[in-house]
Amino acid sequence: MHLYVLDSSVAKFTSRPTTHVSLALKSGKRLKYSPLGQKQNNREPKIISIQPGAGEEWKAASVVEMLQNGAVGIIPTDTLPAIVADLQNRDAVLRLYAVKEMSSKKPLSILCRNFQDISYYTAGFPVSNEPGSRNWFNILRRVLPGPFTLILPASKNLPSQMVDFMKGKTIHRKSVGVRLPDDDVCQAVLQGMDRPLLCTSVHVDEHLDDTTEVPDVGNMLQSYGGKGIDFIIDVGPRIATVSTVVDMTTPTPEIVRVGRGDPSIFEI
Repeated sequence: MHLYVLDSSVAKFTSRPTTHVSLALKSGKRLKYSPLGQKQNNREPKIISIQPGAGEEWKAASVVEMLQNGAVGIIPTDTLPAIVADLQNRDAVLRLYAVKEMSSKKPLSILCRNFQDISYYTAGFPVSNEPGSRNWFNILRRVLPGPFTLILPASKNLPSQMVDFMKGKTIHRKSVGVRLPDDDVCQAVLQGMDRPLLCTSVHVDEHLDDTTEVPDVGNMLQSYGGKGIDFIIDVGPRIATVSTVVDMTTPTPEIVRVGRGDPSIFEI
């Protein structure tokens, strides 16, 4: 079974050609943000500072515009920050894979606005007619938005973004990890996009504990600034946590990873 990841000075890097980039070159679609995963005109990633709880979510409008034009960037969530791209933009998705240097076979998750998004892009939660069976929709309404990644059967509405870079083909995924983050800044971006975003978590080297903070802007620039990231939303220091991952593709949910979300609600 797949695990769905959601995963001071500026160091300058030289991007190496990859198969991801070679495939992006074949695209005839012109975007404001280069499909090569490189910054145009040697621009540094744009840093957008937003203070949570201060009514500054309006600043997310510039991020929405960049994403609509094919940008790849980093936004906060209620767990680790996420590297995101427009779910409907194949060139942007190619760049996301190149930025994270991930295998083309590694599935990604989607950040959703609401339960309507989950219903549209998946076949929904497990349903059983057995006496005493649980109504997962009603149960999950009590904990979402929240720090859970739910692996659900994908619907036909999910774009075929599982890319075989060697052959230049796409394969429709049978399942997808979905997140409904409890974060006002993240939700402001999603609401502005009016659809979900494809995502993967930023990488954290150390073992996470109650004192581990998410990488600051300087560290994220060092890690991704030279690989084609177009923007980073900075919301200040936060404790680094991961989501609890639950496979709900079968009638009985299976805990894949225990994270910030309480896994006890899935106990039968």
